Amino acid sequence: MTDVFISYSRRNLDFVLKLADALEAHGKVVWFDQTKEPLQGLPPFSEWWEEIKYGIEAADNFMFVISSESVVSPYCNAEIAHALAHDRRVVTVLYRGENKEQDILEEIDAAIDAIPESEELPPTVSADISKLRSLTRRNWLKISGVNYLAFSGDRDFEVLLGLLIEGLDLDIAWRRLWSQVRQAAQIWAETGDDGDLWSETRLKPIREMVNERGQELTDLERDFLKPETDRLLEEIDNPETVHTRRSAIGERLSALGDPRPGVGLVQLFLSPLTDERDIRLWGADAQSEGLPDIVWCRIPGGEVAIEDDVKITIPVEPFLLAKYPITYIQYRAFLEAADGSYNWSWWKGLPAEDYQRLNPGEQNFKFDNHPAENVSWYDAMAFCRWLSVHTGHQLRLPTEWEWQQAATGGYRANVYPWGAEWDGTKANTIECGLGRTTAVGMYPAGASRFGPLDMSGNVREWCANESVLTTEWPGRARCMVRGGSWNGIRRRASTGWRRDLSGTSGNRYPQHRGSEVGFRVAVSPPSR
Repeated sequence: MTDVFISYSRRNLDFVLKLADALEAHGKVVWFDQTKEPLQGLPPFSEWWEEIKYGIEAADNFMFVISSESVVSPYCNAEIAHALAHDRRVVTVLYRGENKEQDILEEIDAAIDAIPESEELPPTVSADISKLRSLTRRNWLKISGVNYLAFSGDRDFEVLLGLLIEGLDLDIAWRRLWSQVRQAAQIWAETGDDGDLWSETRLKPIREMVNERGQELTDLERDFLKPETDRLLEEIDNPETVHTRRSAIGERLSALGDPRPGVGLVQLFLSPLTDERDIRLWGADAQSEGLPDIVWCRIPGGEVAIEDDVKITIPVEPFLLAKYPITYIQYRAFLEAADGSYNWSWWKGLPAEDYQRLNPGEQNFKFDNHPAENVSWYDAMAFCRWLSVHTGHQLRLPTEWEWQQAATGGYRANVYPWGAEWDGTKANTIECGLGRTTAVGMYPAGASRFGPLDMSGNVREWCANESVLTTEWPGRARCMVRGGSWNGIRRRASTGWRRDLSGTSGNRYPQHRGSEVGFRVAVSPPSR
């Protein structure tokens, strides 16, 4: 294998000979032709051109020595076109002698413009474009985009040579690695077996190197290098993905670091509220890093019918509701913050405040992107107070009529967020057989019309209000929970369900904690 193929104009032959000798003295194998230009009398497609093409294909690096003569040379342009067609790594060197770089670049532009429009490549070489000026323009556009080393009479040759050799050595390893990537991608395409995909740990640094180099990718290479999280999220969108696979995908996303907005913590300062689909409330003026990253859905106002022993209609004003229930990592930020759950001020006025404050419930399913559970109504209220102070907005639990407006999408006929009929592929209820929560948002097809996910199944959600329509327990206030859960039957996952005949399933004492109960947050829309 050759390390370097050199393409140049004979005007720079003395410099190229010096450079080739220096590279060979450092152990590099160099290929270049010293007599290529006076070849007009050779027959078309002679063996000479076949040797040139072989030399280019066999080299790890294609080095082009830039000058006004080489840029417009038909032979150099044929060599450049062949190197580009065979994905050779291009290295550029400018030898300017005593001339200024700017003068040489201006000479190059003038030389390209001076090529006659009708001039074609000589019959001794070949390229995909036969018109010399068109081919030269395309090649120069590619070549000029590569950073070059400028050798000159007044600069230290050995210093620049060292930089050149360092660059060549670094790229040899890359070329070998990239060859492995291309072959592995072909094997994956031929077998169709995802077991032939490389691991995310292996692919991530390769993607970073591809981005740094501006490497052009084929569709196959792009698919092969695709982040594992992207593949997993695409699989979630497939309606044929079964419950057990959705559960496994959520756990894998948790292990990788779930990238979805609204699931984890804020890593950077966020923009002010501007986007209807991905609404965030706090901007660069808020110290938001490390706080729960809430993505908001805009819920229009309407009239909500609440049915129990009696039926009443309650007006709902427009508000914002979190896209997902609060996740374990988001709730843990509250538990672990220096001013978090142990701070008495968040619990002021809440009954049983000391016990709840000092003895937080333990998460049963410890995955960062699963919904926080084993959380009491008091816990949820304290969380809202804490996050409100840090964001400057009054976060709260939604009332059950707000919750129902969001869950139905404003359509009273929607027994479930997606419509009037039960669809067991769109929610995590006891019928799934999972026996546990899943990561939030694993059922995107089960979204409400307004965008919130997991409003049917996974965990029931605390609402702000007491059980206003239930009178079985005078003097013993209970707070409402809405939505289904992983251990509840599908009837309890309906948008209008509040309680069964025992009167207890749709509400809980506010100090209740359980693996089936979590919460999400709401806020009134900011003024514009």
